[in-house]
Amino acid sequence: MMAGNCQDKNTMQMCKTQKPLKLPRKFSKSCHLHHEQSPLKIVRASYQYMYDDTNSEYLDCVNSVSHIGHCHPAVVEAVSVTMDSVINTCGWEIDYGDLRYPKELHQILPDHLDTFLFCNSGSEAVDLALQLARLYTNGTDAVVIDNAFHGSIGSIHHLSPKVAKSNNITKADWVHIVTMPDLYRGPYQEDDPLAVDRYVADAQDLIDKAQLTGRKIACFIAEPMLTVPGCIIPPSTWLQEMYRMVRETGGLCIADEVQTGLGRVGSHFWSFQAQDVTPDILIMGKPVGNGYPMASVATSRDIAAVLGERIKEYKCTRVMDAVGCAVLEVLQQDQLMDSAAEVGAFLKKELVRLQKKHEYIGDVRGRGLMFGIEIVWSKQSKKPAREIADHIVNRMKEEYVIMANEGNSRNVLMLLPPMCFTQENALLLIQRLDKVFTELPSHRFSRDHATGLPSDSVNTQPAIGVCEGRLGIMQPQLDDDDDSIVSSRDKVELEHAQQSYEDLD
Repeated sequence: MMAGNCQDKNTMQMCKTQKPLKLPRKFSKSCHLHHEQSPLKIVRASYQYMYDDTNSEYLDCVNSVSHIGHCHPAVVEAVSVTMDSVINTCGWEIDYGDLRYPKELHQILPDHLDTFLFCNSGSEAVDLALQLARLYTNGTDAVVIDNAFHGSIGSIHHLSPKVAKSNNITKADWVHIVTMPDLYRGPYQEDDPLAVDRYVADAQDLIDKAQLTGRKIACFIAEPMLTVPGCIIPPSTWLQEMYRMVRETGGLCIADEVQTGLGRVGSHFWSFQAQDVTPDILIMGKPVGNGYPMASVATSRDIAAVLGERIKEYKCTRVMDAVGCAVLEVLQQDQLMDSAAEVGAFLKKELVRLQKKHEYIGDVRGRGLMFGIEIVWSKQSKKPAREIADHIVNRMKEEYVIMANEGNSRNVLMLLPPMCFTQENALLLIQRLDKVFTELPSHRFSRDHATGLPSDSVNTQPAIGVCEGRLGIMQPQLDDDDDSIVSSRDKVELEHAQQSYEDLD
């Protein structure tokens, strides 16, 4: 579905040409998130496109929250016709009547996930899921995956090793962090036939040690496919073993589908289905409302019952009902899951072609409309090239394509566009990516071909007229033990941990 296909009045209003704003370009701090050197000031958006204050059109390749497309007219209408039903009361229960959305959710989920608790964001849903697990199991502890992100609000930031590391937060004693099963650059890689078994053994050892010290595990929380750590897709057998091990301790398994659900993987409606596991608790975030502040926790009637009378605090409102149904209806009518499979297959083929062509692409992984492109100094060394990734993101912005780089070393280009992303969009993305990779100034990234590491002769001074990258200067990646890392880099990391796009859950 293209933003230019204006077939109704609401869409016509959104898609019509608007005059550039005449106001001075004053940028707030948030405008500098991914493009410090030349920030964007986005003023409107439609479907898979965003527009700045000069009316320039950008292809959005990262906004997974606007799941069916920015400002989709079906969602706009659903909100506008139900806002007059908003009631804020204290002390008594509101009767919203017979609502459709919980029933429609139940139809696309396993039978045992029959109870739905509604809140305002993915972070709040994670907090609620943790409460449910602790109350139901009488345990306190949680098992999470290293480098994962599950929100940064105070009650749950310990569940996000990414946030804890970036902000130098000491790991809580009730959190147990298992090694991320990264077969590309993890401790056990794809060339090791026993890699998955080793990751499983390490996780089992961690759980055993926790129990030996008297800790009671309440839950294991994980994205079935890890987006924020760099779009890592765990081996399905590994995730199945994790669910088995945690359940044997009496803990519950929680699937965080904030960014991976609602057909994004193309083959299944939920990514846990693609991994052949079934969670006890499912977390959904703002994509279920296309960005409207709503989220949900799906679980069994028995587990939800531990909330007692508090369960009334998490009812679906009439606005949530209308918005949620609108999103599901568009997904079905426009066959967006099938489109994600088709467009994703095309993207995968073309990205692999670019990987073979360009030395700086170390790995391509993903499925549906969810991909990570690992940028390295060389395929042989696999050394993360954050500076090149920063440069590519900025250059792609100059080519009117919005991308982001994530992962533990910020060297993974992320693709999580709205689901209305078309094959024509994918072709444009590939063509411009190819152009940017081809024009990378080789003299600025000189390699020692024997080692694959930056040579001593690399010119680290920015050339006039060349994008300087996120850090203000484009230089080779420093060694992990290099003491010369500047304080400005640390500042950037701390700010990014609180402001990056995945916080919009």
